[in-house]
Amino acid sequence: EEGGITMTGGFAKLSTTDNKAHGLKSCLDVVISGGAIQAQVAGAASKGISCDGNLTISGGKLTAFTSQTALYEDNDLSSCAGIKCDGNILITGGEIAIQSTGGAGKGINCDGSITINDGTVKVITTGTQCVYGKLDSSAKGIKANGALTINGGTVLVKATGGEGSEGIESKSVLTVNEGTVAALCYDDCMNASNSIVLNGGNIYCYSSGNDGIDSNGTLTITGGVIVSSGTTSPEDGFDCDQNTFKITGGIVLGIGGGTSTPTSSVCTQRTVIYGGSGSNGEILNIQSADGTSVLTYQIPRAYSQMTVLFSSPNLTSGGSYTISKGGTVSGGSEFFGLYSGATYSGGTQTATFTASSMVTQVGSTSGGGQPGGGGGGHGPGGWGW
Repeated sequence: EEGGITMTGGFAKLSTTDNKAHGLKSCLDVVISGGAIQAQVAGAASKGISCDGNLTISGGKLTAFTSQTALYEDNDLSSCAGIKCDGNILITGGEIAIQSTGGAGKGINCDGSITINDGTVKVITTGTQCVYGKLDSSAKGIKANGALTINGGTVLVKATGGEGSEGIESKSVLTVNEGTVAALCYDDCMNASNSIVLNGGNIYCYSSGNDGIDSNGTLTITGGVIVSSGTTSPEDGFDCDQNTFKITGGIVLGIGGGTSTPTSSVCTQRTVIYGGSGSNGEILNIQSADGTSVLTYQIPRAYSQMTVLFSSPNLTSGGSYTISKGGTVSGGSEFFGLYSGATYSGGTQTATFTASSMVTQVGSTSGGGQPGGGGGGHGPGGWGW
């Protein structure tokens, strides 16, 4: 299509098997407010939707499948993508489901910024990294070269193909203000080049081969419920190298072989970092002196060296706390292993601490910011897609 494309209703089924071919192609903007689009592309470096301008989705249902690998041509390595946009992407509603199975396949690949205000976005990529000479390309769930901002809706990403398979990536700033975000990945679940800012929402990250949440710059958490699981040492639940790590609010739980340490001078909410070992399925509990549980969490995999970061407004200045492992949990609600309103019983006391400092370290812990590396485990079930 030489001009822009607007879709308000109806049904479009698009398919192609040629290399570098696209199900839907616009040289200008694409606007989708209703109807249904199903794009199935089976050629190398092909795209379900290719947009040279901006892409706006406010309604309707978009499904895209890509199944081939990247293609080397004219000193460039080009990969498949469910959506490829040269401009900016704005999603305010609708349902988007993308699956890319070929080498280096992307779910959503945007040269500009991505903003998600509402709707449902589900992405699965399973392809491995492609290498041609000095060039390489990896599978990504959602990637923006500009800022990536989630203000609401539901975003679910699986990127399981191996090294470089990251879930949600910004080459600038990654911000979550509200919504539900879940990522199950081999590599980093959330990654940003400049900074990650988490202001709200319910966020779950599980990496089987790297960090849960990894900022190459600063990391700021002001609110929300965040559960981030990195694999064994040297990988982290939260990794921002030696850059500023600021926590001022939220329920924050990170687990891995190590962790970056919050910067005490800029934090206003207390944090405890606990080091020990953990078994798959074992319960970790922290109770205040009056017996109130401030943390009840089911460890998602085995760690010979486990580092747990926990921050909550319920950790009070000068308060005394007991850490226990084992035992049982009944009642309450659960968000990927993090329990709320549940009753904890049994277990074995492993440590005590007093929250006298903004950041308290207990047991043997490992610092973050190490280079990425290898293997490990599987995340909890119940994804259903």
